[in-house]
Amino acid sequence: MLTYNQASLKMIRNNLHVYAMEASDPVAQTTYHESMMKIDDLLANIDQKLKGL
Repeated sequence: MLTYNQASLKMIRNNLHVYAMEASDPVAQTTYHESMMKIDDLLANIDQKLKGL
């Protein structure tokens, strides 16, 4: 289940990265980047849990 969530989060993060690169509004870019950082935190937690199994 964790690996499925990990893959899904990576896909979402990649999409956010594309949207951030295409956004012309600086506020939108910031929001996308903040969301990406939150996903990075989740991915780090998942990695840590998987290593502990």
